[in-house]
Amino acid sequence: MTRYRFLDAMGDVVDEHEFEDHAAALASAVDTEEHEDDIERVEFLGPEGDWRWAGPLLG
Repeated sequence: MTRYRFLDAMGDVVDEHEFEDHAAALASAVDTEEHEDDIERVEFLGPEGDWRWAGPLLG
């Protein structure tokens, strides 16, 4: 499992969860009713302890 964080337009963390892969995390960002308008970016915790971009939000 990989740790993902969801950021708003200001770069503030809106939420944080663990997912099996990028696709699941990105789908969750788009499908989340309580935060769907707030989430602008999804990042994952890389192997070196740094946060990395998970990919574009689709949906």
